[in-house]
Amino acid sequence: MRDDSCSVFEGASTVNLIFSILITFGIVISYLPQYHRIYVKRTSEGLSTNFLLLGSCSSIFTLTNIILVSSKARYCCSSGALNTFNCINSQLNLIQIGLQCTCAILILVFVLILTKDSLKQDKHEYGRIVTVAKFVSLHGIVSLVQIVVGLWSSKSVLYSIASINGLLSTLLTVIKYVPQIYTTYLLKHPGTLSIGMMCIQTPGGFVFTATLFFTKGSHWSSWVSYLVAASLQGLLLILCIYYEYFHNKGMDAELSERAAVERIIAENLHEQEIETGNDEEAAPLL
Repeated sequence: MRDDSCSVFEGASTVNLIFSILITFGIVISYLPQYHRIYVKRTSEGLSTNFLLLGSCSSIFTLTNIILVSSKARYCCSSGALNTFNCINSQLNLIQIGLQCTCAILILVFVLILTKDSLKQDKHEYGRIVTVAKFVSLHGIVSLVQIVVGLWSSKSVLYSIASINGLLSTLLTVIKYVPQIYTTYLLKHPGTLSIGMMCIQTPGGFVFTATLFFTKGSHWSSWVSYLVAASLQGLLLILCIYYEYFHNKGMDAELSERAAVERIIAENLHEQEIETGNDEEAAPLL
């Protein structure tokens, strides 16, 4: 027997499907400049710890939301109420947001791995990043529990959990850019923060929001955070471009970043000398 509630997913747009597929590839490509910048610089200098924390948690909230919201479409697919084209279209948002969440968390992972033993990395800052990673891991576990509870509960409970996650994602998206904008303003240079990534993601964020909005059966809580994110990221991009290319012809940004990295290297070398001296004093005489 046909489930009439599945009709909301029918009549998917071919144009929207094409744009969604292109955006899916664009999501991965947009993060590559940031990964490369971390690999080259081997430091988190310029990246706000709170930005890494809130950005990762915001992505997890959004992923939890879309997994729950898209469950109805998956039911319609499994019951045979939707054809293959409409089924694929109904799950593209889940694929896109899942990739975006993975890519966002990979920034934190690459910072943890690539800066661990680097002389350019502030050790105290690295300790805070490790704490952030533990908190994000805990959040991931809590989200898995929410998903299980939501999928095994009534429709009202499922959408309540999804809406709460969507609202929290929007809230964290707003909050996460505040410490990063403030950090960039204080440093007067982007540091490890990639301008290339933001140049791709800012316009892409508005297009992504549009595709989420026009997807059949979409829920406002799944796209509103991306609209807010694109707007605030645009503000951060303008700030970074100003310091990098226009503020005193870009010289201040380069010199400021170089001075900060040299200070970190000097501090790390000094600590190594102290540790080496302590080890020599503690060594037993033969």
